[in-house]
This record gives sequence, C-alpha cells and structure tokens, in this order.
Amino acid sequence: MHKLSQFNHIQPWRDGCHLAFNAASGALALITSANYATYQRLSAKLAHGYSGALDAEEEELLGQLRYGHFAVERDLSELDWLKFRYRKVRYDSSSLGLVIAPTMACNMACPYCFEENKKGRMSPRVVEGLISFVERQAKDLKDVETTWYGGEPLLALDIMEDITASMLDLAAEAGFTYACSGVISNGYLLDEPTTERLRAMNVGQVQVTIDGPARIHDTKRPLRNGRGTFETIVRNLQQAADKLPIVIRINLDKSFTAEIICELLDELEAAGLRNKAGVYFGQLEPATKTCANIAESCYNAKSFSQTELEFYRLLLDHGFYIQKLPHPIMTFCFAQLANSFLVDPQGELYRCFNYAGDPAHSMGNVQNAVNYRHPQFGHLFAFDPFEQPSCRSCNILPLCMGSCPSRRMDREVGEDEVCDSWKYNLEPMLELVALSRQQQARQAAAGAAQEVTP
Repeated sequence: MHKLSQFNHIQPWRDGCHLAFNAASGALALITSANYATYQRLSAKLAHGYSGALDAEEEELLGQLRYGHFAVERDLSELDWLKFRYRKVRYDSSSLGLVIAPTMACNMACPYCFEENKKGRMSPRVVEGLISFVERQAKDLKDVETTWYGGEPLLALDIMEDITASMLDLAAEAGFTYACSGVISNGYLLDEPTTERLRAMNVGQVQVTIDGPARIHDTKRPLRNGRGTFETIVRNLQQAADKLPIVIRINLDKSFTAEIICELLDELEAAGLRNKAGVYFGQLEPATKTCANIAESCYNAKSFSQTELEFYRLLLDHGFYIQKLPHPIMTFCFAQLANSFLVDPQGELYRCFNYAGDPAHSMGNVQNAVNYRHPQFGHLFAFDPFEQPSCRSCNILPLCMGSCPSRRMDREVGEDEVCDSWKYNLEPMLELVALSRQQQARQAAAGAAQEVTP
C-alpha cells in the first residue's frame, strides 16, 4: 500500500497540464491533462486507504509516482526518514569539508563587505599545520573537499597550489579522494594564466560577483585605488568560461531595479556570456556589525523572494538559462556538519563564512585537536530544524533544512527573515524553471538543426 508524499507540490500549468514537484527527491514532472484525471482518481483512492485493484492507467501512473517519490510506502514516516539522513550526514566523520582562506586581503574596497580591511597571507607554518590537521584524520577519511575563499583567494594563488599539491599527495598515500568544489573570487585576477593554473588544480567552478552594469558595478566594487573593475572582470570571464564552469552572482539590495538588471544582462550578452556562464541572485544581508551601514538597504527573505522572482523572469526573457533549481539538501551549510570548518590565514577554525578572521568566533586552530566542547562549535551546530515545530510541519523542509543557522542564532529577526526564499516563491519559480527547460531544449534543437543544414 502507498500514500502520496507530504512533500508533493502539484500546480496548474499550461494547456490543461500540471507541474509536479517533490521536495524530498527533487523530481520535477509534467502531468498531461489525461494523466491528471487518472492522478485525481488514484490520489482519492490512496487518501482513503483503498486496498482493491487499480485499473491499468492507475497502476502505470502509480509506478511513475513511486519512481519520483511522489508516492511512498504507507507506513513510512517521511519526516523520520529525513531526520535520520540529516543526522547521519551531520556526524559523518569519514568526510572532511574545508573552506580555506589563504588570505583575508582583498584588492577591492566594496562598501558592504563584512571582512573590513584585513591583510596577511597563510604562512608556511600554518600550511604545514593545515596538512597535519588533515593527516591526523586521514586513516578514517573517505573524501576531502575544499572551497577557496577570502579576502580574494587569487592573491594567494601560490599558497592554493601548494596546499592542493600536498592534499593530493596525502590523498594518494592515505587512500581518500580529494576534490576542490570551487573558488569564490571577485574575478579581477582571473586572467588566462591564472585560469590555466586553476584548471591544473581541478577546480570545480569559479563564482564571481558582478553587482550591476558597468556604471554601477564600478561604484560598488572598485579597486582600493578607486578604479573600476567591470571591464577587466568581464574580459577575464570571456576567456575563463571556455575552460572552467563560471557562475556569476549578483548581490541584490533595494537599489536594484528591473531596468538595472536588464542593462547588466544586455552587457553580459554583448560580451558573449549568455550561454557560457550561469547567473544567480544573492541576498545581500547585514550579517555582522561591520555591515550595519547597509542594513536599511537589505531585503528580508520574504521581500527578497519576490524581487528574485521578478529578476529571474527577466533572465528568462533575455534568453539566459535559469540555473537555480529547487533540490533537496542534507544540510543548509557546513555549520551543521561536525567535520567541516573554515580555516583562516592564521589557521583559526570557524563555523561560518560570516565569522572568518574574527578571533572572537574562533573555535580552535589547525595546530591542535578539534575541541567539540568549545562554545563556538556548539553555537550554530546546536540548531536542529527537527526541533522546530514550524520546520517539522513545512512541506519544503528538504529544500532548506531550516535555512541559515546564523540568521536564527546571531540576529534577532522575525519569521520573514529566517526562512529560505523557496518558502515564498516555490510555485512561480517552478513555472520559470519549466519554461527555462523548454527554452533550453528549443535552443539545443535549433543548434542541432543548424549543424545538419548543408
């Protein structure tokens, strides 16, 4: 016997069709008008515990629903299963996640940056300590994954290369797999030689922030000498996008309008980046006291979700592919994982991007054993969405797992600010995702037709 999943989202779409999405599996399907009539009959039977025979159409549809986890075993507690997987991943010591900041220095002077004006690079002693930190766990590890952060990490590219080489040597010796998920960079130093060096390091992707069209970006993200950066960044992305996956992040605050986004998209298209780089919108937040000067210009999660939706529509209208897809996650971030840490240039260990370089939030150092009793470890790790009544009853829980722990634990904010934007815009975003997939399929078909035309 089966029942419909509590994480199903079924919504009308076009031409009598319906979109079906399951938040626990990430499955997205199109239900035709004919199949929807079958779905209604089947769902009524499942809801009433029907134990008789199903007709052929209902049996076939049930098989498809089970495949996408839209239908599950009647005696399965989906919430308990989700909680089991969440806690299993949280305490998994066979995986080690490291966000490494080889420097907190930066060549830019962004007014909203929480990192202030920090200097310094990771010393050879700290690099050695970091490798020893991994080596002490090596015999129990199956995989190690790093992300490069800063400051501007490309200012310390030589350190990144040294650490990567040591990680690969240790991985070969100890038998675990090593991967670099990506680099978070401002893109100004991402020239061709640097791109080739990142390729040699097997970097998974490079995320670069562009805050508006050239005239605005150059005021929001200038060099420390005041010079603009947009032209150089775009030129770097043009060559890098042919060699590495590139993701462009646009930080949104209340100053952005539809006209500004359209101007930026036109500039990206003119640069040939429409089909070469992914674009997504980030919520600018006053994450620390350093950011207090921008608090009034920031959206809360609920209002951001509507602005984000409007701008993704513009993205689609301009022919860009929507890469932001709702998908289930095990945890929201590394703060919820016992064996994941951010390492700053001094080797200090932190539990959140927002804490990087702030000694008051350090939970230890790579030179020493991890102290899981340290208050700074438990501060964010203590948050558990399954202890929150509003999270347990939420039908998008698998998409956010309670959202950002720092929002809940570090800031006195209301419900509109602690939840993820999916809570407020999932249905219209699913429609945009479906339209984006159709658009991509048409573009692919047109490209294939051009290739075969004599």
